[in-house]
Amino acid sequence: MNTIIQNENIIPFQDHFDQYIKAYLTERDWSKTAALLAESFCGFGTGLEERTYNLAEALLLYEKDIESAPNQIQVHFHKQELQLIDANNALVAAELDMETVILEQTVKFNNLRLLLVMHRDEKKVEIVGMHLSFPTDVHESDESFPLKELEERTHLLRKMVDQRTKSLKQAYDELADLINRDRLTQLSSRHYFEEALINEQIRYKNFKRDYTLLLMDIDDFKSINDQYGHPVGDEILKSVAEIIRKIARKTDIVARWGGDEFVILLPETEIDMAKRIGESIREAVQNCEYQVAAEITLSIGISGSQANCEAQSLFRIVDDAMYRAKKSGKNQIVCV
Repeated sequence: MNTIIQNENIIPFQDHFDQYIKAYLTERDWSKTAALLAESFCGFGTGLEERTYNLAEALLLYEKDIESAPNQIQVHFHKQELQLIDANNALVAAELDMETVILEQTVKFNNLRLLLVMHRDEKKVEIVGMHLSFPTDVHESDESFPLKELEERTHLLRKMVDQRTKSLKQAYDELADLINRDRLTQLSSRHYFEEALINEQIRYKNFKRDYTLLLMDIDDFKSINDQYGHPVGDEILKSVAEIIRKIARKTDIVARWGGDEFVILLPETEIDMAKRIGESIREAVQNCEYQVAAEITLSIGISGSQANCEAQSLFRIVDDAMYRAKKSGKNQIVCV
């Protein structure tokens, strides 16, 4: 008889633990995770900054983790044991591995140790405490766990290549630079920008962080190449790229989209601010001195984040805005 009661008491706690794993690690859903925590929640992680004594602090840490690495995390439990402290309190002790994909790279974390405390009242089960440890030499004393490492791509890659030869490290660095940087202008590459745009759209959907796209095209650039030659055209491209780089903010991602087109991703930026930045770039490009007699100007399209629009669709919208600027007389900005 006692065994039956004990098993029945365990079921709500086990269900709640399973919901927590699904919401936080599988679905990466901040709001669902927050709903599973008690007002009295407190917890500790591996890093010095990973400690919380109230729910508000905890939710900030959860938001930071999910925002840093929004992709689904696969979980493999080596051991999981749920123990009843009494009828209304339970303890989960588990050892597990995690695996996810960051920037098309598989990242694994092994032998994590999780301790979770849950409380049940007449209405529901809630998580009141958590302790997560990560026994690995990847951590420094001030690094947070579990997801800070996932966004620190260079740190993780350096850990990998240090186990190989210096020539392999050099080859990897050259390959990464080739993929992520435009050779002529030294701006970010189209490949790098596309990845950044997808991640920014995920941030917008999860946390409603507005962002804006700004697409620019040099007016009548083909005629400049035809008249002065491609080497001169390349110098103009580099000059325009440098102007854009200097005016854009440090948080913006500036890339060469292709040919004579440039694009800027402006995180947490509304269209009015993007338009001011675009106007500064347009004026600076027009007023700069070049080694040709022709006037160098830009047509610019601007569009902001939209809830029901995927990253590629949003780019088509800003592309249409840019061509509308050209058709309307060039050397101007069209916002949509």
